[in-house]
Amino acid sequence: MELKKWEKSVDFYKQQYFISDEDLNCIRQAGEQIMDQMRWAYDQLYHWMRQHKRYEKYYTEELISLLAEEEELFWTDIVLGRLSDEYIHTEAVYGLEFAKMNIPLEGYVGTLVAFHEFIRQAYVRKGIQSFELMSAFKKFTQVSIDVVTEVYQDIISHQLEEQNEALRELSTPVAQIAENVLLLPLVGFIDSKRAKDMMESMLSNIAEQQAKVFILDISGVAIVDTAVANHLIKMTKASRLMGCHCIISGVSGPIAQTIVELGIQIDEIDTRGSMRDALAAALKQLQSAN
Repeated sequence: MELKKWEKSVDFYKQQYFISDEDLNCIRQAGEQIMDQMRWAYDQLYHWMRQHKRYEKYYTEELISLLAEEEELFWTDIVLGRLSDEYIHTEAVYGLEFAKMNIPLEGYVGTLVAFHEFIRQAYVRKGIQSFELMSAFKKFTQVSIDVVTEVYQDIISHQLEEQNEALRELSTPVAQIAENVLLLPLVGFIDSKRAKDMMESMLSNIAEQQAKVFILDISGVAIVDTAVANHLIKMTKASRLMGCHCIISGVSGPIAQTIVELGIQIDEIDTRGSMRDALAAALKQLQSAN
C-alpha cells in the first residue's frame, strides 16, 4: 500500500470546516501557554490506550512506542495550529501506517479523539478554555480525522478493486485442454463488462499460447439473449482474425431455439452440443491442418 497523491489543499480544509486565520491565531496563542502540558497529555493518552478493552489487541506497546517517537511533532503541530501541507501529509502518512498495522479506522479515530480531548483538558488545567478557543480547536481537529478517514477509504477502495480483478479472472478461467486447444467455460450471467473481460482474456491467451482452436462452452450460461449471442459472435470473429478457430459448445435445445427465435445469423459460427463433441472437432481440425 502506498500513499496516494493528495489533491486537497490547505484552503480546501479551511473552507470545509470554516477555519479562519483568527481561529488559527487563537489556537496558537493558547498553545504557547500549554507547552509544558505535553508530558501530562501523552501520559494520559498512553494510559487510556493501555486500559482500552475494545482495542487492546491493537493498542500495543509497539504502537505506543511508534507514537512516542513523534511526540513533539504531533504536539506542536496541533497545539500551535500549524495547518499546512506538511501537517496534512504527516497525518496521511500516519493513517497509512496505522492501516498497515491492521488497526481499524474507528480504532485510529478513537486515538485521535482521545488525544484531542487530553489537549482540551490541558487548556482547562491552565484555565484558558474560552468558547472561541474551544470552537476553533474543534474545527481544527476535524482536519486530521478527515485526512485519516480518506486514507482508509482509499485503501478500502484499492482492496475492493483488487478483489474485483481477482473475481474477474476467476470468471474467465481459460484453460489449455490439449496442445493448441484452449477452453473457456462460461457460467452464470454475462453482461457487457464481463463480456469485455472475456474477450480480452480470450485474445491474450490466444496470442500467448499461439492457440489454433478456442472452445467457448456456454452450457452454464443462465440466459442467452440477443446481447449474449452478439457477444459470442464478436468473440468468434475476433479469434478468427488472430488465426484461431472458435467453437461454441454446450448449445442445448432451449438455447438453440432461443437463438433461432431471435433471428440471429449464426452461419459463420461452429457450434457443438457438448464439450466432448467440441474437443473431438478441435482435434480433428488440428489433424487435418497438419
